[in-house]
Amino acid sequence: MLDPVVVLKFGSSVLDDHAALPAVALEIYREVRAGRRVVAVVSAFGSTTDNLLADARARYGEPDPECLARSLETGELASAAELGLTLSRCGVPAVILDASQLDLRTSAEPLDAVPLGFDAGRVRRELECVPVVVVPGFSGRCQGKPTLLGRGGSDLTALFLADGLHAAECRLLKDVDGLLRIRTGGGLDHGTRYATAGWATCVRVGAPLVQSKAVEFARSRGLAFGIAACGSTGGTVVGAEPDRFEPVPECRPMRVALAGLGTVGLGVYRWLAVLPRDFEVVGVLVRRRIRDHPADVPVDLLCYGVGDLLERSPDLVIEVMGGTNAAADLVTAARAGGLPCVTANKQLLAERPELLAEVRASASVGGSVPVLECMRALAASESIVGIEGIINGTCNFLLDQMMAGIPWADALEEARRRGLAEADPHLDVSGLDCVHKLVVLAATVFGQTIAPQAVAVAGLDGATPERLAGTRDRGCELKLVARLVRDGETLRASVGLAEIAPRHGLARCPGVRNRTVATTACGDEIVLDGTGAGRWPTTVSVVSDAFAARRESARPAKTRCSA
Repeated sequence: MLDPVVVLKFGSSVLDDHAALPAVALEIYREVRAGRRVVAVVSAFGSTTDNLLADARARYGEPDPECLARSLETGELASAAELGLTLSRCGVPAVILDASQLDLRTSAEPLDAVPLGFDAGRVRRELECVPVVVVPGFSGRCQGKPTLLGRGGSDLTALFLADGLHAAECRLLKDVDGLLRIRTGGGLDHGTRYATAGWATCVRVGAPLVQSKAVEFARSRGLAFGIAACGSTGGTVVGAEPDRFEPVPECRPMRVALAGLGTVGLGVYRWLAVLPRDFEVVGVLVRRRIRDHPADVPVDLLCYGVGDLLERSPDLVIEVMGGTNAAADLVTAARAGGLPCVTANKQLLAERPELLAEVRASASVGGSVPVLECMRALAASESIVGIEGIINGTCNFLLDQMMAGIPWADALEEARRRGLAEADPHLDVSGLDCVHKLVVLAATVFGQTIAPQAVAVAGLDGATPERLAGTRDRGCELKLVARLVRDGETLRASVGLAEIAPRHGLARCPGVRNRTVATTACGDEIVLDGTGAGRWPTTVSVVSDAFAARRESARPAKTRCSA
């Protein structure tokens, strides 16, 4: 059965330029992490459509409508491609479906058409394979010819798809957090928004924000939808409910203390830096003075001790420095001061399991694959008897390279060049990284504490040329597999090399991909798959945890009054 589907529409006011792509990717990943499938409808970047239109008219006067429609839809196609590339870099699998692939049929008006139908089955089939489908909004097809749905037509595309897919939710993402109240005499009241608004109200006061034709379609179908900003916990729900107002929550950047400036730490810093509305990095803890620190990190942000970092009055601590001693000191001090913490440090959590309840740690297992969230949700409704998986992307990459005949030293050097392996890869190649992740999984899914020393572990040392050759000859793959097996009250954990046959659930999991298979008492298998190593997959998970902490700390006023 397909997970619930949510349709998200990102308008040009959100996609004002390429720098907006991280925020858009995080909004999509937020839904994926919650166990939902996403259809992301995108407008063109910023003023791209207006520029294309002005250029066409300057060159050709009144252009042929069909040719103009073909030209204008290229803006959405480009933004869809850029979003697909961003999601891919973050390890979030996605497919792009244009109007032809969607079979989005419309009436014949080239520049102001009405949608008539689309291939909902194709979308559902794609969503069975990947968590995200990206759709360029605004355009359709009539007897194979391009058509446009009018100015703001991406709103209509999103609502039309949500209706046809029976989506659990449709949310139109804008540059304001909801539909703002209009003051007597005109002008927007930026301190008051509609918590709920009727369709008629949205048509009357929301015309600059939402395409009226789209709202009329929603009303005709009895379809409710949301209007909100990326990262929001609220916004406006448009539908059948009476108009009600609420104060717009105060929005100030969350002050972040970041510990670590390595592969992941620098990625986290750079993502936070392009989200100035939401975050402000006030300090970066490093182990020692850096002679050639990254040019985009101001030197006055650098700190060399836990006390110095915490003296900068952060609202949130993000720990991605690795190791246990300094990391434990930082997290303990931060929690004692009431500060929320985010960490990707599975070694710290394995050795100090009591901290699991104190921090957000999604990035500690699975990279961009939301293993902890999905397994926790599954365990709440099903009895899980076993988990096995490829949960170290670095080792998976190295084994694939060696299976292809590349010598160990060359494979390791390539992994380092790609940012997949640390200067000292011992934790990865010894299997200890997998051990730490199993300890975290055991506590999260089964509620049991396992000492790291109790896990049977063997690393890549056993991947000898003879074993690799024999595995190839048998048409199999050699993988480093982590296992948790529950037998009554006993939980057994192991990490080791395994020969994977072509029909096995862990087969065909190449490169830096992770795959986790959970088996329930009924014999059902639930598979989670995605990228599990590298800067950006881990970064997107860490920053998503930061957003979750930000949303939790926001306390919008509860008072609402009738319109």
